[in-house]
Amino acid sequence: MENMTLEQVASPLTEVSEKPSILYIDDEEDNLVVFKSAFRRHYNVHTAKSGEEGLEILKSLDASLVITDQRMPRMTGVQFLKNLPDEKDMIRMILTGYSDMESVIDAINTGQVYRYIAKPWDKEELKITLDNAIEAFQLRRKNKQLIHELQEANEVLEQKVEERTQQVNLQKEEIEKLLLNILPVEVANELKEKGAATPHYYESATVLFTDFIGFTKIAEGLSPNELVSELNACFLVFDSIIEKNNLEKIKTIGDSYMCAGGIPVPNKTHAVDAILAAIEIQDYMRRFNDEREAKGLVRWDLRIGIHTGPLVAGVVGSKKFAYDIWGDTVNIASRIESCGERGRVNISETTFEAVKEWFGCLYRGKVLAKNKGEVDMYFVETKLS
Repeated sequence: MENMTLEQVASPLTEVSEKPSILYIDDEEDNLVVFKSAFRRHYNVHTAKSGEEGLEILKSLDASLVITDQRMPRMTGVQFLKNLPDEKDMIRMILTGYSDMESVIDAINTGQVYRYIAKPWDKEELKITLDNAIEAFQLRRKNKQLIHELQEANEVLEQKVEERTQQVNLQKEEIEKLLLNILPVEVANELKEKGAATPHYYESATVLFTDFIGFTKIAEGLSPNELVSELNACFLVFDSIIEKNNLEKIKTIGDSYMCAGGIPVPNKTHAVDAILAAIEIQDYMRRFNDEREAKGLVRWDLRIGIHTGPLVAGVVGSKKFAYDIWGDTVNIASRIESCGERGRVNISETTFEAVKEWFGCLYRGKVLAKNKGEVDMYFVETKLS
């Protein structure tokens, strides 16, 4: 032993550790000795004299195969196998004589026993049976491991799918938010459902234009960043005001802001809504300019023009969608704004007729409008109680 190398000492241990473990249970000591002697070279053979002792051993032994005698005191072989915990997946075999065959066959049919061994057993035949049983056990374990790995892989895949689905949903929400930033919700829904939005004709709608007076001169005194920042601050407030008053923003063109009422969903209050928004915008600009003057900064005076009439509204473009309005009503509203005065809300006669019961207005007479001739115009003075 002293002359053996470490490798020579270790290899038998390794070989033993690789042998499959078998638990053999029999209440007769001689049978245990014979079985262990016959098969210890091939398997790690563990023995027990009773079913109770076998159950205790299996608490710490991961056996490939358990073989039990059927006739034992206190607990038969079939009873022992019934008492095995569900998590124990070893192959189960039973030794039996002819007189016990009926109960053993029943155990086989119910899946409790892999195979029975008739007494007396032949060593060579039993060796083949044991090898087949252990191979079945190894295949069972391998399948179980593969199923476990597959379940884990499926869980990982499901998690990834769930994460990706969440990402797609978030992206979809962002896209929808962006879409709603440029299109009315009704038009956006139609576009998503049908792939196109149908232009609509409106018998009566109200168009509102704003424009900063002397904007070119204002721009000369500011850096590009300052100019855009100031303009954006104003337009953000305008956005909030028109949304509150049920108007739809159409677009901005330089320093000009355009919105409309009565679209895309027709209503009867669009002219009143537009004037309420216009008054609130001019009130905001007065406060805005008071603060600028207190700081010694140049004023941003605003004209507002409003006109009511028929128009067409719809989506233009196939890549960069834009909701827009067309018709002479739009052109007249632009001229009404151009003919207005700083800090005032200038309206056309058709708008006046629609709101005269709610607002006090000052008739300006016929005012010459570019390419439109003389047009009756009014300044909104007060809101009637």
